[in-house]
Amino acid sequence: MKIHLFALTLACFTLLGCSENDVQVSEATQASGPVEIDEMPPMIEMDGHPEHGPHGGELVELGKEAFHIEVMHGTGAVAMYVLDGSATQPVAIEADKLTVSLKHDGKVKSFELPADPQAEDASGKSSRFASANAEMDQWLEAEAEGAVIVQIEGKSYTGKISHDHNHDD
Repeated sequence: MKIHLFALTLACFTLLGCSENDVQVSEATQASGPVEIDEMPPMIEMDGHPEHGPHGGELVELGKEAFHIEVMHGTGAVAMYVLDGSATQPVAIEADKLTVSLKHDGKVKSFELPADPQAEDASGKSSRFASANAEMDQWLEAEAEGAVIVQIEGKSYTGKISHDHNHDD
């Protein structure tokens, strides 16, 4: 009997302690004008990384999203940036070059992009690889397809270079 009386008393105090008088509600302040956005958020694809790399280039997936290569072309030269799995941060690697094989108009050709370290890359490493090979740039501009091969942390990665024909750019 004492246990039932104690439980009933506890339930009453619990209900009284949660009365509406104890709840404080603050009113949200209303904006006095339109909301301004300084810049548009990056477009994110369904797989969780941006649609384009940090420099605005096309992304090539390496090793099931382990890394990415951002491909920049159209200036008479080609630059490729090694990026992390989210395709947002540079990854400096020990490779001294990237090898790219392209197919265009029935021809297949391999190109090499030597390391071109960025200022923030550790000594002996590079996150950028570049070539002033105008032919490679022209092939990429003409939507040549192929593959890039790179060694990262002792493992070989191959990424497929293809062009998105469904974009609205």
